[in-house]
Amino acid sequence: MKLTTLVLITTMLHVSAASLAQRLTLKKNNTSLKEVFKEIRKQTGYNVLWRTDMLNTATKINVDFNHAELRDVLNQCLPGNAFEFIIKDQTIAIVVKADQTMFDRLTNYLNAIDIRGKITDKEGNVLPGASIRLKNGNKVSNTDSNGMFTLNQVDPDAIVIISYVGYNTRELSIKLIQQMGTIVLQENATSLGEVAVISTGYQTLKKSQLTGAYSSVNRETYQQSVPASGNIVDNLEGRLSGLMLNINQSRNSWADPANTSPFVIRGVSTFQAIKKPLIVLNGYPTEVDIESINPYDITSVTILKDAASAAIYGVRASNGVVVINTRKGTNGKPKIQFTTALTFRPKPDYSKLNLAKGRNYVDFEAAQSLNDIENNFYSKDYIDQVNGTYTPVFSITDDLYNGKITQAQADQMYNDIAAYDNTDDYKRLFLQNQLYQTYDLNVNGGGPNSTYLFGVNHQDNRGSAKFSGYNKTNVNYRGTFDFSKTIGLDLQTTYSNSNSKSVPVPDYTSFKPYQHFLDPAGNVLSSYFAPYNENYFGLGDKDGTIGAQRNEENMAMGLYDLMYYPYQELFESGTKTNSNLYRAQANLKVNLLSGLNLEMGGVFEKQLMKLTNFASENAYETRVMLNYFARPDPSTGNPIFGIPQGGVNKTTESDITAYTLRAQLTYHKLLSGKHDLSFLGGVEQRRNISSSRLNTVFGYNGNTLTIKPTDLTLLGNYNYYPEYTDLLVSGLSGFVFDQTQYNQFFNEIYTDDRFLSYYANGAYTYNDRYTVTGSLRIDQSNLFGTDEKFRYTPLWSAGFAWNLRNENFMKNLSWVDELKLRVAAGYNGNIKKGSGPFNLLHSSINSYVPNPVVGYTILAPRNNQLRWEKTFNFNAGIDVGLLQNRLSASADFYIKRGSDIFSAIESDPTLGVSNLLTNNASIENRGIDLSLSSLNLKSGNFSWRSQLTGAFNSSKVLQVKNTYRGFYNFTRAGGAENIAGHPMNSVLTLDYAGLNELGQPLVRDEQGNLVVLSFSPQVDVPLSAMKFAGVNDPKYVLGFNNQFSLGSFSLSALLMYYGGHVALLQPPSIFDPRPENGIQNIWKQAGDEKTTNIPGFGGSYGTPEYINTRAGYQYAQQFVRKMDYIALRNVTLTYNLNNQFAQKLGLSQTKLIFQVQNPAKYVFSGNDVDPETLNYISGKRGLPVVPSYTFSLSTNF
Repeated sequence: MKLTTLVLITTMLHVSAASLAQRLTLKKNNTSLKEVFKEIRKQTGYNVLWRTDMLNTATKINVDFNHAELRDVLNQCLPGNAFEFIIKDQTIAIVVKADQTMFDRLTNYLNAIDIRGKITDKEGNVLPGASIRLKNGNKVSNTDSNGMFTLNQVDPDAIVIISYVGYNTRELSIKLIQQMGTIVLQENATSLGEVAVISTGYQTLKKSQLTGAYSSVNRETYQQSVPASGNIVDNLEGRLSGLMLNINQSRNSWADPANTSPFVIRGVSTFQAIKKPLIVLNGYPTEVDIESINPYDITSVTILKDAASAAIYGVRASNGVVVINTRKGTNGKPKIQFTTALTFRPKPDYSKLNLAKGRNYVDFEAAQSLNDIENNFYSKDYIDQVNGTYTPVFSITDDLYNGKITQAQADQMYNDIAAYDNTDDYKRLFLQNQLYQTYDLNVNGGGPNSTYLFGVNHQDNRGSAKFSGYNKTNVNYRGTFDFSKTIGLDLQTTYSNSNSKSVPVPDYTSFKPYQHFLDPAGNVLSSYFAPYNENYFGLGDKDGTIGAQRNEENMAMGLYDLMYYPYQELFESGTKTNSNLYRAQANLKVNLLSGLNLEMGGVFEKQLMKLTNFASENAYETRVMLNYFARPDPSTGNPIFGIPQGGVNKTTESDITAYTLRAQLTYHKLLSGKHDLSFLGGVEQRRNISSSRLNTVFGYNGNTLTIKPTDLTLLGNYNYYPEYTDLLVSGLSGFVFDQTQYNQFFNEIYTDDRFLSYYANGAYTYNDRYTVTGSLRIDQSNLFGTDEKFRYTPLWSAGFAWNLRNENFMKNLSWVDELKLRVAAGYNGNIKKGSGPFNLLHSSINSYVPNPVVGYTILAPRNNQLRWEKTFNFNAGIDVGLLQNRLSASADFYIKRGSDIFSAIESDPTLGVSNLLTNNASIENRGIDLSLSSLNLKSGNFSWRSQLTGAFNSSKVLQVKNTYRGFYNFTRAGGAENIAGHPMNSVLTLDYAGLNELGQPLVRDEQGNLVVLSFSPQVDVPLSAMKFAGVNDPKYVLGFNNQFSLGSFSLSALLMYYGGHVALLQPPSIFDPRPENGIQNIWKQAGDEKTTNIPGFGGSYGTPEYINTRAGYQYAQQFVRKMDYIALRNVTLTYNLNNQFAQKLGLSQTKLIFQVQNPAKYVFSGNDVDPETLNYISGKRGLPVVPSYTFSLSTNF
């Protein structure tokens, strides 16, 4: 009998799933199993076999089946849980579970199959560490770093349960998995938009495996608002803890404007090295401008904040890492996504600049004119003699001083002038409303073995200045290919073209408030004074514009008109920029063994940019140049122009070429269901080559595209003296095209940076409770010396995480979903370009001699002792999830200490340089990052969600070598220098004590003595007499975002708070061409010091000279203001149009969006200053941020 049973079993090893689809209808009470088996045979044709010694078929049962599946019938009829059945062909075999040991071994061995698959989210991003287990079995697997999994020897009829934190669990049959290939998990409705997987660029990890500090947003969170300006920065503010958007980059642009970034992560920890975070795009560092990335392509943005998360990037990670991932194709039929947006931004409000105007300004200018007349011996006659010009206020004041008019007549004339304010005309003639238009279209789809995405994004934007704007077009392709079960390829290409144009719109503050630009007939009028131009000396003084009479005489001689016509300049000169960016990236993945993958890839980037600056023959700067280099013809007296007549066309062509090559091994394995092991190791080579060439042609005709030959020895020739100087402007005596100006027309720059890196990273997790991580990276570069102790500095990190939620003592706390402690430490690095084991030279032509020769200036001397800046990071954090993750929080405390910081010290002048860059400073940042998310209310089709992010940072300069002896050799706060014991970008002020009887500013020294500061004779106070007033950088940044959803409508609003910082505002000053309101209260005579502290004219020009004593007033502590503010950054209303009409058109996921950007702001110290536009270096107010309005439509079809 046993032999018969064995033979029967071995002939039924393969189960047909189709057999289970047989149906049975039967209703009987008190019937036997034998009768049921007969009915099964009658209705289905299936024979039932059983052992009579194990199953009593006479057992009476009640049955009631109506078209029931055969499997359900058997499950209900067989008594208890002691029996199972096997179906093969037309036969059903019933066996006892106790006898199945041998049966299982045989059946499972012969029937079992191996299955493989890939798990992603809806955007196609892989989900590493996802759990795959049999529903009724003990087989378990996890996806690797590529989202791939394998289950060996499984029943083909089994059900598989796939789960991942933050995503809905799916139950799928083995056959369905085999058909799908790629399994897509949908985000859980209560996950609050949190990211469950983190991409570091080198690998993708489960959130539970991380020991370091990070913040991340997914596509859904990122798209809660429209990127109104068309760049990715707009939608990141307030959504990532630890990230501060550097909205006002004037705080740290003093030393190096090119070394600023829209991102600041955990403060700044360097003086002169790279301050920008590293940007990683789809796994590879990128050298392109972050604003060139298409914001509609973003699927996730992650910032890596400490050593454990970012140390693998080595010397590029000291300022943090921003990892950006873009969308790719998904499995399925082709899908088309289309989005368009239109943003309108009105002209700014100039009344917020708080400038003096009307009679207040006229009275100030009259006082200034009177001082010039009385103390500087200016007069209308003198200015006419030097061919200069003067304002109507000066003319009236001069006539009043000389008794030509009465005071009453002068007042009436002053009132007539003050009655006109040119603000509205300035806005009408020189500005325009901004418009941003965006169109984004992509097509994506794919099959089990490949996916594709083609995308086009076009932006057409009109700038705020008249005739300015830019347009940009991005075209991208991304494809993934699985050539086999072990080989896959990810291919990406991007092409971007952008064009911009601008015209020279003059600064509003450079004009007198009563200046007219057009006469009543619409003809252009000249300005009283010409603008100062760095390229042309002598054009900014009050006598720097020629008088009308002399100008007419010169024009009669054949010279050019030298009057400056502001409105005409809009049509005579301008700048155009064309940029082409190419980016190609490929990554090949090969599965060598189970869990072991080889990845090889790289990225190539090339950006070609052409900047053209054109000034026509009628442009002011061209006319000045032509007259300056003109000389009279000895025979006719007519001018001969040394620089050929025509336009001037300057072209700068830049070429940036960068590539990264990488090869790495990754290993991920779950051993015995408890030991989760991950390892990564590789080598990487990077090279960045940039070049720039400036060339200029003269006598240019834009219509015929012709140029004229030019004697270039005139440019920068110190032996040249203009023969028409006496007939032009006295200010032109300083107008010399010296060597610096030569480089404004012809110049070339070339840099080549090379890096070779070796890196490794590992993580081990035991029983999903304890995780240990470590990383090591060695960078080599051509930027440093040959000494191995400087070239091979290893950068490392180590971390530990404890997942308390999985401990046994936490199992009964069902309301706790996550509780994890993290601690990590390690080193990042930083570099500074422009110094190294070589002399950095600037070559130039020496034009002092008749035969010019090449000369060199040492920009940076050779220094073999320079080494990497190193930044030690310590981080301790906690992650909490409660109530099915309806409430989640994360908090991190960090210490970020930079050592070997680059700082310049005084050097022996006999070496040929006055300053030498050395590693002599150290800086420390401490702070807390906070993130909190909650599902506050969910009832029916209404929900309310909130997110709070916080960044709290304080810095301190621990050590720096400097030679500050007093106030005068201290650079203003916010500049390039910092002082030990104070925070970065400190604001230091003087103890201002008002004015003395001569109107001179008084300050108190350390002993409280009153001092009038002066440079000559030297009167100073020690640096210790200056008072610390605060810092320019915000110490606290909070973002509070709320989303409300009701049916098809949703509303979101983002509040931002920036606080803990101050600014030293620019006070009303007689040296400002457009001073602040209050200038009317300046000191005028002895006794005024009792009612005003604003210095005036008169006695202050005595000894010591007032021009040097004004610093005591400018740095007064009275002008320090707190800059704390709250801004309602955006309010977004969305309507989901999913009605029948849209469906008939073939549209899905259609959204209509209306958004207001920057609708409101409250500054705690007064709304007369906008902290986001204030110049923190000069203290000068900027135009306040104005609201913008966006309409957007997005749909799929």
